Amino acid sequence: MSGGEGGPPGGVDLPMRRIAERLRGADLPDPADVDAVVAVARGGVTPAALVAYELDAPLRRLALNYRDDANVPRYDAPTPQADVPDVAGLRVVLVDDVSVSGATLRRAAELLNAAHVTTVAFKGRPGAADVVLFPDVPDCVRWPWFEDVASDVDARPPGADGPPRAILLAGVSGSGKTTVGRALAAHLGWAFVEADDHHPPANVAKMARGEPLDDADREPWLASLRAELDAHLARGEGVVLTSSALKRRYRERLTGGRSEVATILLHGSEALLARHLAERTDHFFDPALLHSQLATLELPGPGEPARVLDAAPPPDVLVDRIVRELGLALTEGDAP
Repeated sequence: MSGGEGGPPGGVDLPMRRIAERLRGADLPDPADVDAVVAVARGGVTPAALVAYELDAPLRRLALNYRDDANVPRYDAPTPQADVPDVAGLRVVLVDDVSVSGATLRRAAELLNAAHVTTVAFKGRPGAADVVLFPDVPDCVRWPWFEDVASDVDARPPGADGPPRAILLAGVSGSGKTTVGRALAAHLGWAFVEADDHHPPANVAKMARGEPLDDADREPWLASLRAELDAHLARGEGVVLTSSALKRRYRERLTGGRSEVATILLHGSEALLARHLAERTDHFFDPALLHSQLATLELPGPGEPARVLDAAPPPDVLVDRIVRELGLALTEGDAP
């Protein structure tokens, strides 16, 4: 049993400083040999974030469920609760908070189909993972973080009434946001707005030369997109807007913090995104700018009402998931 608010009265406290010291001395792979860190959610999210920081590697999330809150098995084996992140062919460090037998980590490694997996458990028996930070702590643990740290981020603010009337579909180039956005708008019978169509010619020319845009370039572009979004909402029209919206302030500029505008960010491994870009034949974005966009990207954090979805599944699967998660499923009378 582990942590936070739900830890047992007799559990062992592991302060953050002690965890950090043990992590720095751990036999982790060389950062140059790691493409991604994957958290086994929920319990492994915060531990994986600490490992990702130590290795300076991107963080992914694999939602598995095996036991309920009373520690009673719910399934015959650890079962995915969401899309499995696309890390095929990558070198991965897989992290969970506690591993007794190593069964969950082994199942997670099978699901990932990565080129190489190093497993890490913050607490566990020796041999339960490739790296066990605290094999010397036999008792239950109170981690220095609370359960809500690893809970799902809702796509809309608490208390929002009814489903949204607009969706901002964000992500770096190659995430598939335009393809998914068009399919989503068609499914809902909503208008579709592609942010790239609103770039002034100077921005298009700059990107075609392989030069990243700065905030001054983006300012008139964001203003135009916000005006387009506002116009549709003022007319009572549903609208799907696709935009890179790499930074939180860009997304907030577009949504205005309104509960009627939901934000979905599509994200994937750099290898997946690069593959998507390489398959394009009719887009002005220079694939060499992908690394720059990923460096600029700010994934949604605490307090931002947004949801991150894996960009790997086919567009129709993503459309179905977005519709269900935002409560937008059509009835027969609503169908366009």
